[in-house]
Amino acid sequence: MNNFSDKSRISIIGGGTGSSVILRGLKEHSELLSAIITVADDGGSSGVLRRELGVIPPGDFRNCVAALSDSENLLKQIFDYRFEHGKGLKGHSLGNLLITAMSDITGSFEGGLNLSAKILGAKGKVLPSSLDNITLEAILEDGTKILGESLISLKKGKISEIKLIPTNALGSESAKNALKNSDMIIVGPGSLYTSIIPPLLVKDLIEIIQSSKSLKIYVCNIASQKGETENYSVGDHIEAIEQHTYINIFDYIIVDQSYNLPITSHDEERVKLSEIDFKNPKIMRFDIKSDEHSMRHDSKKLSNSIITLYNLWVKSINNKLEE
Repeated sequence: MNNFSDKSRISIIGGGTGSSVILRGLKEHSELLSAIITVADDGGSSGVLRRELGVIPPGDFRNCVAALSDSENLLKQIFDYRFEHGKGLKGHSLGNLLITAMSDITGSFEGGLNLSAKILGAKGKVLPSSLDNITLEAILEDGTKILGESLISLKKGKISEIKLIPTNALGSESAKNALKNSDMIIVGPGSLYTSIIPPLLVKDLIEIIQSSKSLKIYVCNIASQKGETENYSVGDHIEAIEQHTYINIFDYIIVDQSYNLPITSHDEERVKLSEIDFKNPKIMRFDIKSDEHSMRHDSKKLSNSIITLYNLWVKSINNKLEE
């Protein structure tokens, strides 16, 4: 096997905000990026477009298309622009409307995404995890059921399980093809129960992941998220994913190197690293935290850590082949 190169094929699974962080860094190193994005968003502008026009919610896709562009700063301002006035327009982002319009012009959501990405000079592909009309259902520890992605983080009580409705949702052909041809599959960072786990619940996607011989990496969040992962350790994140998928899904788990520092009153939302986490040989600690925003990943640092792990994995595979 060969070390990481600009021809390495990488699939990133998750949601718009978290996935865009990785895409922003890796687009400088690989020409073959595929972002496989959750499609269950039902809030805000995306939710309105989904309900009124029957389109796949475009919000998370908007963030990823912008992240893959060389003109991201300007495009992000344009894409994120929200109309503050106007009947029917108020609350909508321009990027969501553009992707929706492109989808109508091309006759398909994937066609609209591809055309939008081409126009904006995106380096890579942004793909829907499924083309089905998916709704998320959260089941809390007390048995309470919460229906709808936008309501899940507002509930009181710990999440026990996340389900897709329909449970037999199919993966998109583009997402399946990307996974089948990947040299590396990266999951996260992002909202654990509403961005990370949902695409992994699509049965034909997780079957491909399980049978794949590619490197599989999980990028753990730097901060906990209210309503989803309060007081979660890294081990809690992994346990939740494995309960919904299969044991030992990841080869490596990337965490920020400062997780071993005591949590101060200044930093109460930090994810805590448990004693069990310290003993997990798959957990790899890197300096991946942004210097400007202590609760966010740094795109360059994160991409460099991913490349380091890929080369380490290739070396271990090659050593085994030589034995």
